[in-house]
Amino acid sequence: MCREVELILVPCHSIWKSSIPFGDGTLNLGQSPDYWHLAPFQYEGNDHLAFIKHGLTAIKILLQKADSAVVIFSGSQTKKEAGVISEAQSYYFLFERLIRYVMCNDDINIPNFDDEIHYLLEDIKCSLITQKIDVDELFYGGSITTEEFSLDSFDNLIYSIYRFEEITKKFPQKITIIGFAFKMSRFINCHARAIDYPQSNITYIGIDPEPMNYNQTQLLKYYNDLIQMEHENALSLFSSDWYATKDRLLTKKKSRNPFKRTASYTKNVLFNGSTWIEDDKKYFETNIKCKMPWSLQQK
Repeated sequence: MCREVELILVPCHSIWKSSIPFGDGTLNLGQSPDYWHLAPFQYEGNDHLAFIKHGLTAIKILLQKADSAVVIFSGSQTKKEAGVISEAQSYYFLFERLIRYVMCNDDINIPNFDDEIHYLLEDIKCSLITQKIDVDELFYGGSITTEEFSLDSFDNLIYSIYRFEEITKKFPQKITIIGFAFKMSRFINCHARAIDYPQSNITYIGIDPEPMNYNQTQLLKYYNDLIQMEHENALSLFSSDWYATKDRLLTKKKSRNPFKRTASYTKNVLFNGSTWIEDDKKYFETNIKCKMPWSLQQK
């Protein structure tokens, strides 16, 4: 493959439990929160369904790109209780199983999936049939892959860029990120800026969690709380710690690495994320600005 110019990035947020069967014998397609290693805060909004929408949207976009893009699921082995399977691997295997199921069945009315997921599945099925692409070709042909070392959203972006280069031998000219809408500012205004990736070359598609059976007042409070937590736990921290080399961000990253994984391709990164950076702005001006392979104006 030599035409890929676009990275379609799906930051992962959990690990799918592939071995758990459905109680009534139905195939485990990720439709229940019981099929995921979820944090307590991920239940209220049915986050697991948003994860599925993120991945399906990425694959839908991929099928519109005519071999010019690569989907990368990004996330490390973050859960000790899940063993050594990574978030990215679990997403990859889930979507392979889900799409294979859809292609083999006329009735794809899967319990617990909402209309949006069913529409995405129908769209993907139609595209595969029209383009005469089978599931093996879709998943084993090199257009869908994983990045398995990321421990936070900054890693999701920079590691996936280098993973893209590892696969295609060039850096992405464009990036499409499919993730939570409330995290858009973090990716665009913090992470892309910190690595000097042109913001004009990034498209962010936001799909947020959706609590069930909430009235408008409850929904408003839920989404306002999400925005507030994003500011307190991420935006404000990355604004003062661009590269996540200090507490609290570094401590959080270490807690997500129970198996002590280190990315092999970090040797290519022009900064060492494990080294404490005293002055992020000065570091950026000296080492990053106009010097990255994707910088608009390289010195």
